[in-house]
Amino acid sequence: MSGLFNAGRHRPLQILVAEDHPAQRQVIVSMLEQHGACLVDEVGDGLQALSLLKANKYDLMICDLGMPGLDGIQLMRHLSKLDDLPQLIFCSSHTEDILQSVQRFGVHYHLPVLACLEKPFSASELSTLLQQCVRQLSDDTALKAMESMVFSRQELEDAMQAGQIKPWYQPKIDPQTLEVLSVEALARWEHPVHGVLTPDVFLQQVDVLNLSEKLLCTILQQAARDCCAWDIKFPQKRLGVAVNINVREFDKPDMPEKLNSIIQSMHLSPGRITLELTETQPLNNLSLSLENAIRLRVMGFNLALDDFGAGYSGFHHLREIPANSVKIDRLLVHQAAGDPAAEKLLGFAVRMLQSQNVSVVVEGVSRPQDFELVKQLQVDLVQGFLLAEPMSRSRLDSFMMTPAGTAN
Repeated sequence: MSGLFNAGRHRPLQILVAEDHPAQRQVIVSMLEQHGACLVDEVGDGLQALSLLKANKYDLMICDLGMPGLDGIQLMRHLSKLDDLPQLIFCSSHTEDILQSVQRFGVHYHLPVLACLEKPFSASELSTLLQQCVRQLSDDTALKAMESMVFSRQELEDAMQAGQIKPWYQPKIDPQTLEVLSVEALARWEHPVHGVLTPDVFLQQVDVLNLSEKLLCTILQQAARDCCAWDIKFPQKRLGVAVNINVREFDKPDMPEKLNSIIQSMHLSPGRITLELTETQPLNNLSLSLENAIRLRVMGFNLALDDFGAGYSGFHHLREIPANSVKIDRLLVHQAAGDPAAEKLLGFAVRMLQSQNVSVVVEGVSRPQDFELVKQLQVDLVQGFLLAEPMSRSRLDSFMMTPAGTAN
């Protein structure tokens, strides 16, 4: 069993078990030791756990909710103030609704909660979670390596000029017919040395170097050009294209003219373009944002609020900004699948939005249960890795010619 968890790793998993009941703690430690590739520290209260977490680097912590000193819920609050946290598994004999609340509480504090388990849990459940932990650690290591890359302003500008930074497309699909109705343009850097780089690697540097507007115009221009090409290749489709725009660019007084000029130069109707405004940061100038939003809608553009429900005042922004579409944040869907209370709230939000003629798109659909839920709720469009991952223009062309790209 040890090879299963040590494959590709240079060291065993460092695990902290925080459980005040000695017999239950020993059961957990014994299950971990069966896998061989684990070094386990164990404590009996929350204060000891917090002390060890501050002093040592762990890959995983398994923590009981009811402990002396600091209980598991109090410990979560303290963990939110620490850097470089381990993956977290909380366990308790409490009912499922309490465990689901703990999971949501972890999301609120942006904690890496792997699972909330009802006691007693089995060795097979723990084994599955250990495998997930190893995969997550591998992904994090690869991401940190890429995030450490530093690019100069000249490199970024040259990449945009040479067409290396370009849109890849993720289909947006009708959940009832499985037909592709539109796509989202997502920036990718097809780097000649490092391969395909995602925005996680270069977007922050683009922002720091004040190249966000140039990137936006680069992506929009190529997306509009591709849209015109699709009209010739797939004349029955009339695909729409969504492009992301951040708050800083949205608040610029001349932004509507610049975007409209790009679209008009391609002889494309603005109605084919949806501008997705992220909600992860507040609008800096609400008056100017409202002015630009109205002007863009008058010009014919569609406007969507991205990450709806995860950022700043979703319903407040919807009241102020004349958006005709919203994208439901993926975490809301993940929480709702299997959580009756969260499902009712999500269903209410979908019905309310659609009653106001606002199209509802659900992003991040990666599990079958998520898809079944949003299909049942009759949202307008879905996107996610379960259905189709972001792909290059050429791959999308091929995808559109398969049964998955047409109505089933």
